[in-house]
Amino acid sequence: MKVAAFGRTEWLYDSIGAAAARGHRIVLIGTCPAAPEYKVREDDFARLAKGLGCPYFCDPNLNRPQYIRMVADSRAEVAMSVNWLTLIGPEMLAQFKYGMINAHAGDLPRFRGNAAPNWAILAGEKKVVLTLHQMVTELDGGPILLQREFPLTPQTYIGDVYRFLEKNIPEMFLEALDGLAAGSLFPREQVSDPALSLRCLPRLPRDGEIDWTQPAEEIARLVRASARPFAGAYSFIGTQKIIIWRAYPEKLPYPHLGVPGQVVEIRPQAGEVVILTGDGVLVIVEAETSAQGCRPVAEVVKSTRTRLGMDMAQELMLLADRLAQLEEQIRESKKGRS
Repeated sequence: MKVAAFGRTEWLYDSIGAAAARGHRIVLIGTCPAAPEYKVREDDFARLAKGLGCPYFCDPNLNRPQYIRMVADSRAEVAMSVNWLTLIGPEMLAQFKYGMINAHAGDLPRFRGNAAPNWAILAGEKKVVLTLHQMVTELDGGPILLQREFPLTPQTYIGDVYRFLEKNIPEMFLEALDGLAAGSLFPREQVSDPALSLRCLPRLPRDGEIDWTQPAEEIARLVRASARPFAGAYSFIGTQKIIIWRAYPEKLPYPHLGVPGQVVEIRPQAGEVVILTGDGVLVIVEAETSAQGCRPVAEVVKSTRTRLGMDMAQELMLLADRLAQLEEQIRESKKGRS
């Protein structure tokens, strides 16, 4: 089949290569600015298009008339899409005999939208479902072609999910292209009940800041959902940022009194540090600071008198004192010049 490809990520890049190797003809590639965590950038897609001898563009607005003309001129029968940055309009979607197929890491109609696998971990879901569907103007709507499941456990990190996606997205695109070409793959409509749809909104790096008053189980899910290739869950020791890459929850085996964020125990042999939370403790396994880099957390946190989390009241008082000192220095400087 003649195939167009629109989107970002190494998953689409690998899918294009796999489709071309299978004998499908890639006739157009379009991309838009990559996210920081992506391994493949705009220039990589440009070089891929040059190697395949097909037109290429980079622009987040796929609905421009010139791109619709490019699709029409290419005579593409189907399009593959992964993580396109903006909504795609009906005129572009109507250009393809077999539609535009989107790979979405969510169990549609649940987990529509952004950061679906991250939200699935945060919500304590039992699985992530990778869905290939024919796109419509509604966000992550349209008939489903294929689905594959990846189980989520208390030991699953977002990087594990990404490795599943890296392997399965190209495989599923090939299955979809071959099935559509052979007439053996038939789309099925999504369930239309709005109560079964869950809209996932974008996440930002600052959403990884830890609130130590939360239960240890929830904080552990935040750590796993924010881990590599993302920016990481984080807290502070004083004003120094500490990124927590790996951690797990525990229950304290004894009655206790304390303030969330307090270091309860340091386990130097295991390289772990135990932090009190709103319910239970979080055992930190791997962390890093900007000053010390990534190292066993027991080498970063060395005292049970340490408390994680920025003391905003203290920092504001220190800032006010520093400001008063600077103002006094300015006054004295002006007196000296008069």
